[in-house]
Amino acid sequence: MKKISVLLLTFCLVFLCACGKNSPSAALKADLEDAKSDSEAIMNDIGQAGFGEEATDELINKMLEFEYKLGEEKVGEKKATVETTITTYPFGDILKNAVDSFTKEAFENPGSMNEKEASELLGKLITEELNSAKKSYTKTVTVTLSKEDKQWVVNESREFTNALTGGLLDFSNALVE
Repeated sequence: MKKISVLLLTFCLVFLCACGKNSPSAALKADLEDAKSDSEAIMNDIGQAGFGEEATDELINKMLEFEYKLGEEKVGEKKATVETTITTYPFGDILKNAVDSFTKEAFENPGSMNEKEASELLGKLITEELNSAKKSYTKTVTVTLSKEDKQWVVNESREFTNALTGGLLDFSNALVE
């Protein structure tokens, strides 16, 4: 759970650090394009996240393969919104399936794995799920931007973060409930 939260937070920080442009849509597009090209920053911040190098690399690479379509823009003096459709991999389902498989195997063979073996198994299961995944998660969200120093800046929102991460935030929240 902690590893997933670190991944989400890092993804959001990298994404939200980009500066805005003159129009809300241009600012959002610039931020989305910047986010798609910054896998090294995410990797440096989260390390291997306990899933193993292959699984973490594959997860980050697929996370940055999201597609987007900007829609209707509504502009006010200090606030604006842009309807945005995100298409990506269903990361929430991917991790849920991997965790479910891991849990089943762990319960079938209690005490048979040490921490390293458990981490390797989870990494293997995540990699298998990622390798068979299709970009099937599509969500339309309203992205809010604020004008700061004459530039439009994307505001963080749970709905937008969840869309960009293919339902990963929903999965993470379900683990703690």
